[in-house]
Amino acid sequence: MILETIIGALVPVGIDGIKSLIGMFTGGVKPISVDEQIKLDNNEINKLQALAQLDNPYGSPSQWVVDLRASSRYLGALFVIIVGIATLFLPVAPEIQRIGIEAANIAFGFLFGTRIMANLKK
Repeated sequence: MILETIIGALVPVGIDGIKSLIGMFTGGVKPISVDEQIKLDNNEINKLQALAQLDNPYGSPSQWVVDLRASSRYLGALFVIIVGIATLFLPVAPEIQRIGIEAANIAFGFLFGTRIMANLKK
């Protein structure tokens, strides 16, 4: 089970490595002109603006509401990890234990997989 957790956390690293290899062999996306580079940059800016609008609370909520919204994904992942590990110690069917541990592995990969990938890129 520990091996599955480690593999689950390293999957984003492997996917990014495969993307890098493909980009290295194909040369990646290269704009032909300055106009195309500006269009690519504007596309990236539009994507980031759309993501920022998804997190906009539209108003001025209390600071605790802002903090709770910002940490809700991480609190949810922590809850899934705790429940998944708890299934090992509770009298439940082996199928439920397997599902609980797999859910905990996915949440663990969400919490730490991107950090591992970021540290390996440095």
